[in-house]
Amino acid sequence: MIRNCAWLALASGLFLAIAEIIRNWGNWQAWPFWTVDFIAAGALIWGGVRTLSQGSSRLLSAAWGFTAGIFWMSFFSHTQAVSGGADETYASGTVNEGMLTVIIGAMLLAAIAGRIMSLTRRTI
Repeated sequence: MIRNCAWLALASGLFLAIAEIIRNWGNWQAWPFWTVDFIAAGALIWGGVRTLSQGSSRLLSAAWGFTAGIFWMSFFSHTQAVSGGADETYASGTVNEGMLTVIIGAMLLAAIAGRIMSLTRRTI
């Protein structure tokens, strides 16, 4: 299971990095808002590679925890923006806000699943 978790981390990290570039291309937000996503993507990729090469899952578990925290805040902020409860500070110019919220929700579920999987030591 830990190998599957590492592969999920690699795929999620690559997706997150590419999606962040596409989302912000031509209209970059303030640097703290996008830098944290690249830190999460890098941690997932590093944790995935390290787990596949060395079998250790501590870094991978930390990366998933960090990523889940980021997506937790982002998902509920976007949910509030979509429901009309907040101003449009989270609106992205290139992606439909509703679709973006669904993608962030899916990434949150993947991060929670990855965190749980990273805590298991079975190598099935």
